Amino acid sequence: MTSPPVSPPHTTSKPGTVDTLDIAMISPKGSSRSEVTYQKYIACIEAISEHNAMEKNRTWPVAKATKKEIISVFVSSSAWYDNYLNFDKIANFPAMQAWLAGDEESPADLDLWGFESDHYTFLDLKKWLKEKVEKRKGKGKGKSKEEKGDKDEGTSERKEKSKQNAILALFIFIQPVIAAKEQPFPNIPFDVFSEFILSNFGSNITLSATLLILFSIIDNVDLLSLHARQQNAKLKGEKNVDATAWIRLLARAIQEKIGMNSDDLFEDDEITEYTTEKGRSILLSIKLDKMAKLLKLYPFNKERKVFEGQLKPVSHASIDPVHIICPIAAECETLSCKGWALRVHTKIRDIPTATLIKGSKIFEHAYVVSGVCKICKTLYSAEHEHAHDETQGYYKVHLNSAKYLKVGQKLWVDRAFSQSVLNGIYIWQAFIHESICMVSKPSGVNFIGLDGLSITGLTEEAFAKLGENGNIHASHGHSCSECTQPYRETQDSPPDDSATVKMVHCAYDNCSNTLVNHRGGVFCDVHNLEFGARCHVRDCPNQKINNTQACNEHQEMWHKYNLEHSSDYLNAENLPWNKTRRRCVQQPHDESDNEISNKKHYFSASHYYCVETICAPCGAVIAWTNFVKSESATNILKFLEDVFPNEESRPDYICIDKACKVLRTAVANGSWVYWFKGSRFVVDGYHYTNHHSDDYLCRKWCNPAPQDGSAPNFVYIAQDRDAFNTQACEQLNSWLGGFESIMKCMTPSPLISSYIL
Repeated sequence: MTSPPVSPPHTTSKPGTVDTLDIAMISPKGSSRSEVTYQKYIACIEAISEHNAMEKNRTWPVAKATKKEIISVFVSSSAWYDNYLNFDKIANFPAMQAWLAGDEESPADLDLWGFESDHYTFLDLKKWLKEKVEKRKGKGKGKSKEEKGDKDEGTSERKEKSKQNAILALFIFIQPVIAAKEQPFPNIPFDVFSEFILSNFGSNITLSATLLILFSIIDNVDLLSLHARQQNAKLKGEKNVDATAWIRLLARAIQEKIGMNSDDLFEDDEITEYTTEKGRSILLSIKLDKMAKLLKLYPFNKERKVFEGQLKPVSHASIDPVHIICPIAAECETLSCKGWALRVHTKIRDIPTATLIKGSKIFEHAYVVSGVCKICKTLYSAEHEHAHDETQGYYKVHLNSAKYLKVGQKLWVDRAFSQSVLNGIYIWQAFIHESICMVSKPSGVNFIGLDGLSITGLTEEAFAKLGENGNIHASHGHSCSECTQPYRETQDSPPDDSATVKMVHCAYDNCSNTLVNHRGGVFCDVHNLEFGARCHVRDCPNQKINNTQACNEHQEMWHKYNLEHSSDYLNAENLPWNKTRRRCVQQPHDESDNEISNKKHYFSASHYYCVETICAPCGAVIAWTNFVKSESATNILKFLEDVFPNEESRPDYICIDKACKVLRTAVANGSWVYWFKGSRFVVDGYHYTNHHSDDYLCRKWCNPAPQDGSAPNFVYIAQDRDAFNTQACEQLNSWLGGFESIMKCMTPSPLISSYIL
């Protein structure tokens, strides 16, 4: 799989670089064979490493060469960054490494790639890596964001994206949560399937009946598992049964579905021989059993005589139809045009794609095309018609008969979905129940709650039993190619940061309990009984006046509060002649947790300072909690100790925006003894540039990108890039910010459920 060395091609490197590094070219530039390009990649990495070592030891004899110049000896820079860096991702796939390196014990081409070819290209490698990564993570990643345009355009796109995300997030529970564990659609040759149908069913069987039988088998894999298990005795006292009651039930249901034409399922001699309904049902069940085995939907290995377990659901992705959202009118409806045929308004190469929600399925690549009349120039869309009139000008006709509705810039829904939204009385209940199933499934234990709970009570009890005080059970032990290196066993670098989503709690001093009433209430159930009927001014024993929160003596203070919190006051221009508006003094983000002065009154509920999250570098949320007053170093250390209680569970690197402050606090209070053995606090790359350059502790111990080789597992010096994404929490907070206007109006129960999910 290797090629003999050849003379190096012309490069742009400095004279002496090739000779000094003793570089022998693997093959000419332009080769696309994966095994050859991998050798060039390895040789280039070794050359860069050798150059850096010689520079460090001051043994480099010629003018210093840049990384780009060394790369250019092997391949162009664009090819390196576009294609060759894909080899970084195979570190977690030893079989592919062995194959690329030409190891004699490496897997065969067909076993590794899934297909045979004379040579494999970068496109094949990218596709292979994508499939493997998606299989490991259980779900594919979304598409990368498009490059930002100008400020106004970027803001508009972000708003539109947030709206679409809100719609998709609200109804994401309708998607199958086990999609990652599906098996592919049966891919048997058509001639084999055709021969089976013709030899086992009547000659007059219709296409609809054939497809009914096919999909009835494919969509009932649980029943097929029950049938296969009962058909093959395993324990003493069990009996082998050819036509089990399970498969006979399926046969009976198919006969009833087909109705009058059920005789087409049998050949002429079978109709004569089997005259009773029970006999024909047994005969059909035997045919269905044969068909399930033909489709390889039979979980019993007859050679080893072993039941292989429950069948996985069959994925329909490979047979999902192509959707084209087009006008419902076939010809122009303007009277003067006399039914002129509509033409495609957009060039075929420029037809846009959109996301289509149809029923309970989401289709990512639906084509959206409009038509135009050549005579009157009227534009016909799937949901409206756009025309021009001399008296009215341009106008739009919204069609009552439209099959699809556009609800976002690139989001369409069908009428069944839109009507379910309109009638969605039980959407929130479904969301909560689906969330509970998704959260409890990783533990392998069904959630058990009290009978007769309201949806709010169910949410609170689910959080009490499944929430684990903010620890996401499904993320425990999380590991993927973005979070770990091949020689690590645990997650390497979980960033820690906060999101300022304002949740409210009891206004009374040092109380963070849930409000008894979220529509204007300010106290929890305990303090509401004690102070609810009294004036809300501190230490005032008088009773409050109806429809106010103050007594007669403090009405002026109450009216002043209402004025300063009215929409007219808050939206007024800040002009010199206007009275300076008071701002809420909040604990600064990077300062210590100082004593906060007592409130003068309890007219409004208190807010949590922030929601603190811990994320893996890939973005998987590990844990979250609420900080009541500040994001102090003490609070952060306590949160980390709760999430990582023992040395085995602690990560190697912990990225925090104020890691140096946390490190100082840990040393001062003695908690550092629990962390120094295997963990290191590091400032994330986004905030490090704002830290003082003369802060020795920060620069020495919390540097996210040391170039002295002190953190070889954290920084790829040879490739001049970080090994991990240290800004995962910042990216999560940015995404959550798009939903702040929704989430700050939610009571804790719904918001808690959202965070759990």
